[in-house]
Amino acid sequence: MNFQIQILRYYFSFLSTIFPKYASFKAFNLFQKVKIKSIRDREKDFYKNAKHFKVSSNGADILCYDLSPENKKLVFLLHGWESNAGSLSKIAFSLSKNNYRVISFDLPGHANYKSNYTNLYECKEAFKFVLKFINPKEPFNVVAHSFGSAVTTYALSKEKYIIDHMIFLTSPNYMLDIFKDFKNLIKLSDTSFSLLLKMAQKVLNREIKDLNIEEEINSISFSKLLLIHDQYDKIIPFKNSQDIALKNKTRTKLIKYQNVGHYKMLWNDNVIENILKFLKKG
Repeated sequence: MNFQIQILRYYFSFLSTIFPKYASFKAFNLFQKVKIKSIRDREKDFYKNAKHFKVSSNGADILCYDLSPENKKLVFLLHGWESNAGSLSKIAFSLSKNNYRVISFDLPGHANYKSNYTNLYECKEAFKFVLKFINPKEPFNVVAHSFGSAVTTYALSKEKYIIDHMIFLTSPNYMLDIFKDFKNLIKLSDTSFSLLLKMAQKVLNREIKDLNIEEEINSISFSKLLLIHDQYDKIIPFKNSQDIALKNKTRTKLIKYQNVGHYKMLWNDNVIENILKFLKKG
């Protein structure tokens, strides 16, 4: 077991027993903290080739990128937690070569954002501001990875936009499960966990138990959804995408992979081929 995790467990186990309210506050801050990772060499070409622009979101600048703006078919790319827009660069360049205009952005709390703390609410609001800035008049597409799939779902839910195809490269489902996993990881007491959920509900303006993607996507105007997930994904279990597909059979297709991983799939030729094929034919 990671030594850092052991220390956190001792800390929160003790703190949540003696000072449950303070422990919940500290735990919620930790839950929202993003570990900023350096942009890797293979991601840098995207930043060099894309047109950079900024969109204001609740007083902060969202760093955005436009690749092949001359193309008419529009695709928004959303990266995952503790990642950046460049992580989807191989997908972005492939889309560009196939006559798609690609709009991407670094989520709040990520890359060169003003802080390294964020949450689902802040990120989905950022996407909504980007959408408002671009102001698409025609149906568009979205390709999202991991946490970005949740951001996409809650940003587009109950909005007026018409989406042609959505592609989720791994997706969570029940938000409560994510919180429970976090609770178990740091050994937070039940009392502190209940207080943490109340804080999260206040931020998100929703009951955490009611936040699930399999239901929420029904509030989005879209034609088809493709779910791609590694059967042995160690970050987000395959069952999440499986449950979403089972609950939405008519408009959803699930492709199960083996050994493409959680992050490696973003650079996998077969996965990218599936993305292009789905966007063209559905």
